[in-house]
Amino acid sequence: MSKKRSKQQILQSSLNDIEDLKFDEMREMMKLNFPINSKFKNKKQKLLSETIKNNRITFVSGSPGTGKTFIALKTALELLKENVVGDILLTTPIIEVSPKSIGALPGDLDMKINHYFQHFYDNLNKLIGTKITNYLKQSELVTDKIVNFIRGATFGKNDEKGNAIGTFCILDEAQNLNVMELKTYISRLGENSKMVILGDIEQCDIKLKRGEKNALEDAIYRFSDMDGVGLVEFDEDDIVRDPFLIDIMKRYKD
Repeated sequence: MSKKRSKQQILQSSLNDIEDLKFDEMREMMKLNFPINSKFKNKKQKLLSETIKNNRITFVSGSPGTGKTFIALKTALELLKENVVGDILLTTPIIEVSPKSIGALPGDLDMKINHYFQHFYDNLNKLIGTKITNYLKQSELVTDKIVNFIRGATFGKNDEKGNAIGTFCILDEAQNLNVMELKTYISRLGENSKMVILGDIEQCDIKLKRGEKNALEDAIYRFSDMDGVGLVEFDEDDIVRDPFLIDIMKRYKD
């Protein structure tokens, strides 16, 4: 007859099971073998994903609530899992960056700018869950940088054999950059890297001279017929949030 296990033995066995589970989960994460919990909600979203995969740079403009950032992240994660790119870089501008404006916020620099990236991480949590999102951040497979603070970097890297490993770069709120700022950003594009540049032309918050275009509007005009560059424009009919929002945004459009 086998001995009855003590409470301590049962507890230790349970802890071992938990540790094994954690190890298995971590091993799957290291292989990037995680599910992406998302389906396309309309044909335009599927078109955006296909356009991103087929081009080096994709410009995306349109109304809030159409899922522009969500689909860009979904596609980035898919290409990361497929080893098409080696990492994901999230970027966004801060309007009127100055020691006075940034310094007024509490905490160190990272804490001051974290809220500018919260919408990215909210979407990542929806796509892959908090645990995997945190793992990708800790492993620096997902990083974030303010556009204004990028100096001389090339987006992408090389492995130990010198082979180029691309970075999937997502720039949101591009309508709040001027033409030269976006030119500088695009000039950072490295070999095998991709860029998705997002925004809403009608929600520009920077001061422009009469007749001057914001960076996103200018880029759509400038690169619309260039090979390797994709363009997807969303409108109010593509909104995938509450249908009530569609009517609200149409009235603002009118």
